[in-house]
Amino acid sequence: MIERTGGRHGIFRKLARLASDAGHCLVITDNDGILVRLESKGADKTWNGIALGSVWDERIAGTNGVSMALNEGRAFTVRGKDHYYSELQPFACNAIPLRDASNAVIGIANISSIDRTNPSDSLFTSELLSAAAHRLQHMLFEQAFKDKAIVSVAVPGRRELLKGAELVAVDEDGLILGATAAAHDVSAIGSHSELTGCRVDEVFGTDLESLDRVSGRVMSVRRDSGPLLDLWVRTPVERAAIIPGWRSKHQLPTLGACQPTLKDLGVGSLTMSAICDRLQTNLKYGLPLIIEGETGTGKSALIAALIGDAPQTVNIDCGALEDTDDDRTYIRSLMQQTRIAGDMDGIPSQRSALVFDNLDDLPDFAQTALRGVLNEMELADNPSGCFPQIIATTRQPLLQKVQLGAFRDDLFYMLTGASTVLPPLRAREKPLVLAKAILKMMAGRDVELAPEAEQVIRAHDWPGNVREMRNVLRQALMHGDGERITNLELALVTQPVARLKSIDLLKIPLGEEQVIRDALQGARWNVSKAARTLGMGRATIHRKMKVLGITRPA
Repeated sequence: MIERTGGRHGIFRKLARLASDAGHCLVITDNDGILVRLESKGADKTWNGIALGSVWDERIAGTNGVSMALNEGRAFTVRGKDHYYSELQPFACNAIPLRDASNAVIGIANISSIDRTNPSDSLFTSELLSAAAHRLQHMLFEQAFKDKAIVSVAVPGRRELLKGAELVAVDEDGLILGATAAAHDVSAIGSHSELTGCRVDEVFGTDLESLDRVSGRVMSVRRDSGPLLDLWVRTPVERAAIIPGWRSKHQLPTLGACQPTLKDLGVGSLTMSAICDRLQTNLKYGLPLIIEGETGTGKSALIAALIGDAPQTVNIDCGALEDTDDDRTYIRSLMQQTRIAGDMDGIPSQRSALVFDNLDDLPDFAQTALRGVLNEMELADNPSGCFPQIIATTRQPLLQKVQLGAFRDDLFYMLTGASTVLPPLRAREKPLVLAKAILKMMAGRDVELAPEAEQVIRAHDWPGNVREMRNVLRQALMHGDGERITNLELALVTQPVARLKSIDLLKIPLGEEQVIRDALQGARWNVSKAARTLGMGRATIHRKMKVLGITRPA
């Protein structure tokens, strides 16, 4: 076992301490069920007649977690009443296979405890073992394929914190050399053995060259017959760091697919730029973050820019949680996973984060659970090094909920040490600078704004904030020629939104010749399309073009 795992990872030592502290017994066997490690309080070389070198399988122990996990090749829980021998019925066994880089079983990790018939006991130990097995295989996989590109694959929107992305090793020709245990499930492939030897583009819908161009960044890929997946590639040189970056849609080129960086988010506002810098510093120290702001001010984009290198991110929509058994179990499991992540300090893992959207709607039972975890983080020696990052967003000031008695005041003060309020777009110093930056990011080049379009952008107070501006500019690019935007393109998409303020963008005075030229340019000199934009007949446009001397450029 030591030879196969390198003997330096500390996972077994960490498991032993956690099991012993909880009054449990940790059993580690090889792939024949031979006991190679035994840890419990007061145990030396034996425990209840079980000794190192004994065979922990059907031959001596009857139906138990180790033997069932070996036989089934998967995680297995055996409760007290399910044991074959009556001597084992006071105990509950939770076992999981340990796998190497080639996915072969190299042993079993088992935690035995007194069976108190409490489902949460089994849930905690099962998740603890699963996290340890997951990290062990990932470390062995990274070692085995240290000279190859490794593609991380994950399903976006997942609800598990401890189980991160699956890994796939790829050679220079795009052939898959190996994969971690559940990679085939993520990719909707029938079995693990079917992955090896396949082309990565056939399995995941994108080739290594495309992934290499965004090395360290996330690419979202949806195949015709498969799920949406997040992929990111790390070459041997880049293996140690995953760089936050942009998110693209493979084979679905859409304007505005780029994820803004912190620098992008601060464009046009010194206030916003300072907020980005401050939150980035707070993040380094592992402080919980609360980001308040109106709808559309950029809370989600800011979080994505801050934790772009945390692929193990779980988003919790607090407004969707209800006081039901399912949601209580979900929150309890998530908080247990958070504690386990904290207990595994010193065991390498990718960064993780819990993002609570609409925290002001968090139910009472979830507030209590989160309060308990934050208290443990406060007491930890180094919370920034092991616990997941806690980030929350609210549309309304959280203090109002506290004053109304709808949110725990102690939880509020634990969270608000690093809180901030994002300014609405109407309060930012240079919205025009931001608009031009958004256009360049979406179009991939500088886009000209006509003076009248600049006047429209300054005049509109943007009730939907940055999200509204982004959507308006995206559609203006789509309706125009992609090179120049006039108030005509803006009017096509902002008039429905502008009803709130009764802004009629078409009333801005312009010379008739300029209006017609702008319409023709926006329609790529398609006279029929320009006529529809202006509400004129095609013959009228032709007549005015002749009178005004407007001709299509050569």
